[in-house]
Amino acid sequence: MAQPVMDTLQVADALSGMEREQAEGVASMLGTQLGDHVAVRKDLDLGFERILAHVDERFAQVDKQFAQVDKQFAEFRGEIKSLHTKFNVLGVGVTLALAFLGVIAGFLAVLAGLDRLV
Repeated sequence: MAQPVMDTLQVADALSGMEREQAEGVASMLGTQLGDHVAVRKDLDLGFERILAHVDERFAQVDKQFAQVDKQFAEFRGEIKSLHTKFNVLGVGVTLALAFLGVIAGFLAVLAGLDRLV
């Protein structure tokens, strides 16, 4: 315990109806029992400080984990943007390829029409 919870000498003095030796024994035993089983303000403050330190430590760990998750989400968003760009390029490429095939089919149709005329 941080400090005595009672002044045993003062208690022994208050037990004036007893022999001095008995009064001191009772006061000493009472002081020991109270000291072992009663928390004083300093004990409570120390306990709360330990709890708050533990809570602060856990919050720091949670903050660190949230920062890691946020970083992973940022990386994921970057990958999604990259895929979006690639799909847009692929779409343009497919569109150009289809247009080119249409032009070739048109030329073939014109050539086939010219073969019929000749």
